[in-house]
Amino acid sequence: MLLSIRKTIDRKILHKRDGLNFRRRRRKIDVDKVRSISIWVIEILAVVVAAYLVVLAFGKQVECSNESMEPTYEAADTLLVNTIAYKISTPKRDDIIAFKPKSNVNASYSVKRVIAVPGDKIYIKNGRIYLNDELVKEKIDTDTIDNPGIAATEITLSDDQYFVLGDNRNASEDSRYESVGFVSMNDILGKVWIKYPF
Repeated sequence: MLLSIRKTIDRKILHKRDGLNFRRRRRKIDVDKVRSISIWVIEILAVVVAAYLVVLAFGKQVECSNESMEPTYEAADTLLVNTIAYKISTPKRDDIIAFKPKSNVNASYSVKRVIAVPGDKIYIKNGRIYLNDELVKEKIDTDTIDNPGIAATEITLSDDQYFVLGDNRNASEDSRYESVGFVSMNDILGKVWIKYPF
């Protein structure tokens, strides 16, 4: 008897749980929660877009293939290159650039420092660089130059000609030699930004 009463009560309770209850309150939308989730989604999208733009601007990696840029960069250093910098401006003196020597698409990128820009007059005398008839005071310590190459006599750079040197002046193949020569804007990949990993 007790058992049948208990079963009847259990059925009634289950029927109430399963049945429709029109008196039940509707759940209100939590506006604060929706707002915080929306802000979180927007922040993630902003970070993804920013990361894409950073990779687009600085994502090209080149390797310093030899010791020509020592001590600034060592052989086998991986460098990040800003490929957008020279789409909105032009290389300046003292910029470090990555470029293809002599427009050789099969060559690896070369990394050198810009010493002279279009319109400059440059020559090397007694191991020192003269730019527009003035001795260049360099920001980095460099050895006196043993071989001035084509810069033994004064050169006037025409439009779209950049004269580049490696920081390790006596172990660098650069604009002093015919194999590299003057660098044109079309050959420049971009401005070296930073060594990677940092």
